[in-house]
Amino acid sequence: MTNAQERKAQERQARRRRIQEAARTVFAERGYGGASIELIARAAQLSVGAIYLYFRSKEDLYTSLIEDTLTVFDVEMGQVRETTEVTRRLRDTWSILVRWAEKDPEGPRILRLLAQPSIRPQLSDEVVAAVAAGLARIQDHLGACIADGIHAGAYRQVNAREISDLAWSVFLGSLDAAEMHASLEIAGEPLAIRADRALALIEAALANRAQAPTRASQPVIVA
Repeated sequence: MTNAQERKAQERQARRRRIQEAARTVFAERGYGGASIELIARAAQLSVGAIYLYFRSKEDLYTSLIEDTLTVFDVEMGQVRETTEVTRRLRDTWSILVRWAEKDPEGPRILRLLAQPSIRPQLSDEVVAAVAAGLARIQDHLGACIADGIHAGAYRQVNAREISDLAWSVFLGSLDAAEMHASLEIAGEPLAIRADRALALIEAALANRAQAPTRASQPVIVA
């Protein structure tokens, strides 16, 4: 790649981030329903046409806001595996997700939007690829934490990937339950307590009972 090409790519990336930062502010102030491409363009000091050079739709731009978060997750969850005692890895990885959901209300809403079957045509291939890869890495980290526990003898022999898929589904379900209670003004437990209880059930099911026979021949599947 020539210097001119590198410079052009850097400028494009910088403008894309500029649009995302403006969008983040507009979505936070007006909510998803009250935001528009016109308002975002004004906040970014760009034309509406310039926005559409980078993002296919408001939905595409909104979804892209989770890209950086997923990258941070990848780094933080990798650090957990490197620095945390094996029996704490799943819990500490889970805590990263819960803390994020508590601090960034737009993040879980983006995940909820992605669950809608009609949303895919509104999203660009670039955003879909980035978000799908980031979500896959989260599940990989969860599965790796479970596999680490199996290899260390802390967890019984299970399919680590299947349990990581289950854990991710439980986490999303906890987000939905918390949102529903908030929307209907129903008294309920905070997300952190709800999610902690769910993880405790998963950990109890994983726990290796020393007196119980294990199927050593069953392979551990990580990813």
